Amino acid sequence: MNLNHFLKSEREKAERLYKSLQFLVSELLEDAVKEGDFDGCIELAGSIVDHSRDLKKMQHPEKVVELHEIASEFAKRGLNVVPVKPPARGIH
Repeated sequence: MNLNHFLKSEREKAERLYKSLQFLVSELLEDAVKEGDFDGCIELAGSIVDHSRDLKKMQHPEKVVELHEIASEFAKRGLNVVPVKPPARGIH
């Protein structure tokens, strides 16, 4: 997993979620299937879905992460950084 797609403040959490997701899939789910514990499989599948959704929400394109880090550096130096929208084009 490429941690560069996560904000620095969220990388540790993303890594924990990813490792937990791997464990759920490769260890617990496999054991539940072998043992015929289909209720357990359903619960594990729900956890896998939740972890995947959380990771998806936290994931950003690498350029967005870079821009966020640059803006954070400016903010640390006391510069007010806000997103700017292009002016709306009115039809006259």
